Amino acid sequence: MSTSYTILIADSPVIKNHLQPFTLTRPGWDLRIGIGTLLEKWQWLFGAKGSVVGVVPVALKGLFDGVFESNLKAFIEAKEESPHHTWVVLDTRVLPSKEILSWVMTDSSGESSNETSNHTSQLSVNGLPCGLKTTKNHVAIEALQNLSNTGECTTENGAAGRTSIDGSILTNLWDLFLQNGDQIRTDLSYEGVPEALGLKTAKASKLPRGVLCDNPSALWLHPNATVEPGCICITSEGPIIVMDGAHVKAGSMLRGPLVIGHHASISMGSKLYGNTTIGPYCKVGGEVKNTIFHSYSNKGHEGFLGNSVVGQWVNLGADTNTSNLKNNYGSVRIWNMATRSWMDSQQQYAGCFLGDHTKTSINTMLNTGTVTGVSAFLFGGGFPPKFIPSFAWMDASKPNQHTAYDLDKAIVDMERMMNRRGVEVPEVYKTHMQSLYREQLANPHE
Repeated sequence: MSTSYTILIADSPVIKNHLQPFTLTRPGWDLRIGIGTLLEKWQWLFGAKGSVVGVVPVALKGLFDGVFESNLKAFIEAKEESPHHTWVVLDTRVLPSKEILSWVMTDSSGESSNETSNHTSQLSVNGLPCGLKTTKNHVAIEALQNLSNTGECTTENGAAGRTSIDGSILTNLWDLFLQNGDQIRTDLSYEGVPEALGLKTAKASKLPRGVLCDNPSALWLHPNATVEPGCICITSEGPIIVMDGAHVKAGSMLRGPLVIGHHASISMGSKLYGNTTIGPYCKVGGEVKNTIFHSYSNKGHEGFLGNSVVGQWVNLGADTNTSNLKNNYGSVRIWNMATRSWMDSQQQYAGCFLGDHTKTSINTMLNTGTVTGVSAFLFGGGFPPKFIPSFAWMDASKPNQHTAYDLDKAIVDMERMMNRRGVEVPEVYKTHMQSLYREQLANPHE
């Protein structure tokens, strides 16, 4: 009898805290990097080999499908313990890899675990205890509790096997854009991913009329994607992927590795550099470099954005520009929302990190390493501060003060933007925004 697998992806305190503002509104496994979200990437990696389930944190109950954190014990105990079923617990911050898949699919002796195995085995990536597999229900529960409390996926019951591998880990905000290019290449290498996404190379399906490409074998197009005449595609450093319903308008210049998500729209004459992911339903134009957009965000006009991460439902006004390099070429300091302190990123290039529903007016200038919370509103001349709290109205001409966004107005504005895209706003979403608003008022950052 072959072994079945349930893979539980859960957030540690590190990813909940250090990847704010994005983890204020989503589990860590819903972060976008490479071609898809972290949960999608695990699902692609395991394919039919196992069932991948995301653990939903208490603060996000009702907003995401998955196993609610408080129900984990009942969820696991509902499964009859069997030597033919293996629980796999993985920390969200470790990025999927074929080496991790190999660890899951082999037992502690190095043999294939397709047959019965009673072993508990622990995985470390770059020295971090971030994974555990076991046939014992109580051990899986303990590992999840330890991960949630201490940030380490461990068990006091002992592990028959310990495996250490090198890999990629998310620890800080800038890790998202730093690893994005490699993740695009890795995602595309997983068995069955191009077929699952309906992608074919331009060489196999025919290069669109009037499009120039140095290597059609590295230009991946969905049959429902549109790339208009006059576009130039350079794939010498990585693939270009244009997904279902995406529309790249005439004269755009694209350099891989690059992902243009399903139903995304790229404005005429855009310049999209490598290591960039444009999420589903985004509208993007101007000059963009090494940036991740989550879904439904807009940057439809001119302006530079580089070495940045943009949340959902963000709108950047025309000619919003981001500095990604200090005048003295020094390391960029970035605000940590959880510790309420500045961190030295040790990066020469770092742009901005914009929480969900952030909005900028036309001609906004964003300083190097800018961080905004949820529903921050930026306008006015000059540079605003490098950190703008959630639900703050920030006039850049008065950088030492901000006004709290009226909550009712903020929610009305969210509804307008989301309804305009055909998305209804559930009550649980509004309730979560109200909770974030109260938390901001009770614990102001500035």
